Amino acid sequence: MSSEIDSKIRRMMADMPAAFKPERAAGVNATVRYDLTGEGGSLWTTWISEEGCKVVEGDGGVETPTLTVTMDAADYIEMMAGRLDPMQAFMLGKIRINGDIMLATRLMSFFR
Repeated sequence: MSSEIDSKIRRMMADMPAAFKPERAAGVNATVRYDLTGEGGSLWTTWISEEGCKVVEGDGGVETPTLTVTMDAADYIEMMAGRLDPMQAFMLGKIRINGDIMLATRLMSFFR
């Protein structure tokens, strides 16, 4: 049985392609892995380019993503709801980034 956090994460990931604004990702061709930990944690891989956004659960067969974002699943929900500032979360160690830091700073701007 899935937890409430797991259900929210699944809905958010399913909604990600519709919230994507491809014009904001001009020149980008990246894979982003979300390694969500703790209760409701899961692994997700997204492909982002000016042509669109695709999301799959798991590693998507990608060995080395452009960017990996690791954080607690509950904190991810709070961040996506606008109740946790991404920069503040990073400074507090709630988000760990591995890979393209510049992409990480732009990531939220690609979505509504």
